[in-house]
Amino acid sequence: MKQHIRRNIIFCLIIFLPWVAKCQFKSVNIGIDGLTCSMCSRSVEMSLIKLDFIDRVVMDLNSNQSEILLKEDEYVSIDKIAQAVIDAGFSIAYLNAWFDFDGQSIKTDSCWNYEYDTYQFLDINHPKLEGKMNLKFIGKNFLSRGEMKKWKTQLSEAKNKACNQNETYFVTL
Repeated sequence: MKQHIRRNIIFCLIIFLPWVAKCQFKSVNIGIDGLTCSMCSRSVEMSLIKLDFIDRVVMDLNSNQSEILLKEDEYVSIDKIAQAVIDAGFSIAYLNAWFDFDGQSIKTDSCWNYEYDTYQFLDINHPKLEGKMNLKFIGKNFLSRGEMKKWKTQLSEAKNKACNQNETYFVTL
């Protein structure tokens, strides 16, 4: 009997492990307010590259943005990414993360758990998340003040429908 259970566990791991490995954050794009020179850009880059889940940082001073490539199979903290930019002395205009989904069904205000975090979707038009999709993070550390004003009412309503979790990220597509 024990051998049968062990065989079933191994079978399940073989079947489901590729799905778990596929679903993950791939990269992050950040718009950074205040970048004016190469030293500013380098300061942000050095602050970000210290995070252990970041593989590479590509800064673009012309468009005031950064593309962050993430390591495979590592827990990604969106808060730490935002804080690294803030610690370098800059503010964030937007923070978007590319995530590879595998058929996740969603709707507005639905909650989704991944790793140690909960994500609540706002203003959703896609009933199913399939493949590589761009998540736009909504919150004071992830958007400029002007952009936050546009989301204020919707964010307030969403917080009343919270996912009953300690840490919830609000995202849209």
